[in-house]
Amino acid sequence: MGAVANKEHVELILDSGAFHKAVSIIVDRDEILWLGFDPFSQIGMFQSSDTPSLQDFCNRNPEYHIVTYTSGHRYVNRFVPDQRVYMLATGDKNPYLVHNPWIDPMHYLIEEDVFSQLSCEPNQIRRRRKPKA
Repeated sequence: MGAVANKEHVELILDSGAFHKAVSIIVDRDEILWLGFDPFSQIGMFQSSDTPSLQDFCNRNPEYHIVTYTSGHRYVNRFVPDQRVYMLATGDKNPYLVHNPWIDPMHYLIEEDVFSQLSCEPNQIRRRRKPKA
């Protein structure tokens, strides 16, 4: 955890686990479909064209709020206009909470692990095929 303060704003930077636990981003596609939305991704991300309906929903349901994935590749716990990706959340609404995956010391290990698994999958499929005799 760290903090940044300057003339424009103050931010509390959390690691991925702490941010997601505090903010409670909804990543269950079935729950989002049940709420009446159709996100463009499997993990509950919305495009900028969905912002009017997201804002209307959050105004009618104060237990929900919008989290923004900014063009600077950070998750911020507030609505930031003119961004490409938004998510719904049900947890802490503190607008100063931020997660920046690029400064997370585990980011590169997690990314490397994911890409290793993805690159191994085609090889595993190929090995399961029986050679033609």
